Amino acid sequence: MTKKVHVTFYAQTIKNQSKGGAWLTTIHITDEGMDTPNQVITAAWSNASAAKRWIKEMVQELTPRKSVKMIASTNVDAKGKPVAFVGQIGYKRDA
Repeated sequence: MTKKVHVTFYAQTIKNQSKGGAWLTTIHITDEGMDTPNQVITAAWSNASAAKRWIKEMVQELTPRKSVKMIASTNVDAKGKPVAFVGQIGYKRDA
């Protein structure tokens, strides 16, 4: 029987507040007990919806899960819209 390892998939997307700024999206995949992620993926997007769609694609490609719930941060811009979203899921894989 193979040993299972708990893995954490963490995603965040943050808007650059300057005029015409993009959304920087970062994904960290970390095994249980490790301090540094084994995989870090970054990409820039023109809007939050595109960033969230890409995160969902990465979840489906890299994990056995279908999606991750992205939660808006309490930081807002001048119009009252959130400037960051974060999401995290855990799953198990064979060691």
